[in-house]
Amino acid sequence: IRAGDDGALYHGYENDGVPLPADTTGSIEGQLLCRQWAARAAFTRRNRATVFDQYTDTPAGTYWCSTQTGTSTDSEFSITLGVPFVHAKWFRGRETARRAQSTCPDEQCCRRPDPALAERWRDRSWPSAKMHAHVLSPLPSGTFPGVDDTEVYNF
Repeated sequence: IRAGDDGALYHGYENDGVPLPADTTGSIEGQLLCRQWAARAAFTRRNRATVFDQYTDTPAGTYWCSTQTGTSTDSEFSITLGVPFVHAKWFRGRETARRAQSTCPDEQCCRRPDPALAERWRDRSWPSAKMHAHVLSPLPSGTFPGVDDTEVYNF
């Protein structure tokens, strides 16, 4: 998995049943990862120079993940490799005592705020829909054939 610091899944691959979030078309890119997963939890620690290892209990089973964070020119990201619990014995970092529990896709896991916080901020916040930049990245930018060269369309 490659995820942004906002929790958005940029790239991912699974062949072991880990429940990656997907939209109605089955696409995983741009979906928000669970806050309990190592790919997001790694951003909450102070020392990001070392690898972050974690076991996560999910409805599909327990997975061990190893995450490294990095910084690009415009944002932070994490790269995560994970395997089912039975295969963790082959990896460095398997001895970690760090555990988390994710019940995603249950909205009570991490999609809904704590009721006390929701009440506190109810009159001071509003929803804001923001499209992830990678959604439009496949679209062309520049001049289109057959269009006056002075007209440039940038997406």
